[in-house]
Amino acid sequence: MKPNKSSLFKDIKTILSKWGFSKQGLINNSKGEWYLFSQMLLILLHLIPPYPKIENLEFSINAFFIIIGLATSTQGLILVIKAFIDLGANLTPLPYPMNESILIRNNSYKNVRHPLYKGLLILSLGICIFSLSLIHLFLLISLAYILKMKAIKEEERLKIKFPEYKNYIKEVPAIIKIIKYLDWRS
Repeated sequence: MKPNKSSLFKDIKTILSKWGFSKQGLINNSKGEWYLFSQMLLILLHLIPPYPKIENLEFSINAFFIIIGLATSTQGLILVIKAFIDLGANLTPLPYPMNESILIRNNSYKNVRHPLYKGLLILSLGICIFSLSLIHLFLLISLAYILKMKAIKEEERLKIKFPEYKNYIKEVPAIIKIIKYLDWRS
């Protein structure tokens, strides 16, 4: 039996509501909705062609960047998938934990607080290397900014919901330990 459109719409509405989406939130960004939409836009913009287009590089140099870029992107994609799996039912696209969520500090969350964001940045870096594109470098930097802002907003709520999160922050790097901008531990 084929599900009807009304049932499908109801299911989508239930999921969005569970994640914390609301009409008012979309208007006033009460749960970080605008960070999510900015993040999605920046990720989609990675599909645009590179600029400037570098066509006159020697084949061996071009092949080197293609291989390094693909390997880097693959590593980022693996991190993203692992972080999705590790979050399980706690996954929400908004930087606002769901009411029934639990704090995850194992697997990919053992060594970094935001492995999903780390994976997205590594994936973006791989695309940047692969394409040798200034536009994609700008997208990587913009994505790093948005993900940091989203992570900070998320951490504000996690500290309230889980008092032990304050110790977790002190012990575990935010996104990338060796880049001070992406690890704001005090």
